[in-house]
Amino acid sequence: MTGWTYLDTLPSDLILNEGVLALVSEADSGSVPTLQSAARERQVDLLGAIVPGLVIEDEFRRRGTLLVPLQSVPRVMVPVPEADHTPNETIEALADFVLEHAAEGGGDTLMLLVDATIADVASILARLYMEVGDQVNYAGVCVGSETFEPVPCLFDVEAFQGRAILALLLPEHPGATLAHGYRGNDALWVATATQGSKVETIEGRPAFEVYQELLSAEYGIQLDRENFYRHAVHFPFAINRAQGEALVRIPVQVCEDGSVHCSGEIAENALLSVVRAVEPGNPRTAAEVGAAASSDAAGSLLTFYCAGRYMHLDQGAATKELEVLRNEVAPLPVVGALCLGEIGSGHQQYPVFHNATITALPWT
Repeated sequence: MTGWTYLDTLPSDLILNEGVLALVSEADSGSVPTLQSAARERQVDLLGAIVPGLVIEDEFRRRGTLLVPLQSVPRVMVPVPEADHTPNETIEALADFVLEHAAEGGGDTLMLLVDATIADVASILARLYMEVGDQVNYAGVCVGSETFEPVPCLFDVEAFQGRAILALLLPEHPGATLAHGYRGNDALWVATATQGSKVETIEGRPAFEVYQELLSAEYGIQLDRENFYRHAVHFPFAINRAQGEALVRIPVQVCEDGSVHCSGEIAENALLSVVRAVEPGNPRTAAEVGAAASSDAAGSLLTFYCAGRYMHLDQGAATKELEVLRNEVAPLPVVGALCLGEIGSGHQQYPVFHNATITALPWT
């Protein structure tokens, strides 16, 4: 195999002649054993993940498998036990992996594929950074079912499992470029009580009650529990940051007590705003990512597109963004997947967990 390959259906006699990173659509997760068998037969490297859908040039596909070349790089599959917080042993395993394999002078990228049912990704990044700091750039995505139901979603030649983090060390790699382009107002509110991804109170009042009032006052939206899912993806929370884009957190569930679950952690006393998602047809974000991620040394641009962003824009407008991205990096091919959360740091910057972004990595 040279370059990338998209297969709508895996043949039973699939032949793999070199190592691959396999991104398998959720609808075709049953094909993973075929991939593993083909890799064992030829004794080649195989790493992969189940994803909600695929990015193939300027199209989204909900079926099939994407195979991209994978050089022989250090990797480790680290299980994450069921718990409120990821245990120290998991963080230590990831840190030991980096310290053993990363170049001492920096310049390598730690790519993390994380089961989306692991709720404390932001905390994992913070704790890992405390151990290894700027020795690597950080990049990655959350994978698995778009329903966020627990499923096996990470695999290599032998294993196919959930509740894990698959870490790859990419040598002399610049990391990921990512952006969301969401814009909001300057008004900020304090998340006065939170538990992980659950916001219990804002300014001391039930979070959903305040969220309803904010959408009504700022955007004229009359929100209730019945229409919550229709509007929340278009008007997410954002965590204010001193540097860089705000961190988007899409509300995904309203609890009986009026608390709101979001698509990533929100720290207690974080400064929140409610932002309007990017307007359909605005090319700025895709052009920005393409301009920053383009590389003469790459064979393709490995691109991850947030499933929440896709839901907001719908297929037509999301596809237009892929067209802008592809034109910006031409003649590099653009391939990748829909994802459920994104990780990036830029060169020697603190790693953060995002939602709603377009994320791109040069891939050889």
